[in-house]
Amino acid sequence: MAVARFYTLDEVTDKGADSFVCSLVYELTQQRQRVLLLCANQEQAEQYDELLWAMPTDAFIPHNLVGEGPEKGTPVLIAWLPLTAPLGHYPTVVNLTQAAIPAEVKFRTLIELVPVAAEQRQRAREHYKLYRQQGLQMQNLVARINVEGHHG
Repeated sequence: MAVARFYTLDEVTDKGADSFVCSLVYELTQQRQRVLLLCANQEQAEQYDELLWAMPTDAFIPHNLVGEGPEKGTPVLIAWLPLTAPLGHYPTVVNLTQAAIPAEVKFRTLIELVPVAAEQRQRAREHYKLYRQQGLQMQNLVARINVEGHHG
């Protein structure tokens, strides 16, 4: 059964979301998971591309933007809406868009952020209801970044 994990940003705040996402992606890749980082637009995708390149050398995350990189892909693919090309197999999807995950994106684990800002929090609640209706196993977690750069 597919799982939807919702991380509330109450402790890291909306401003800390980017750092949390990078630390989360790092931890997932350390667990040998292939991750699709789904962004709202190309600008956001390029921003995350730069953030992942800026990670410390000992926390390097092999990644590329959709349409770039090696033929078999990298552990992390950064794509954006609207999807225009096949994405390959990425069992873990981090949805950074304001839309529910598109039906053509297949996953075992879906990760969404629950911002502090009220309007965006309401959108996350709507996604939660939708995914629950679709039969996903729901998990609620608190986003944390510890000293080593991992989340909790």
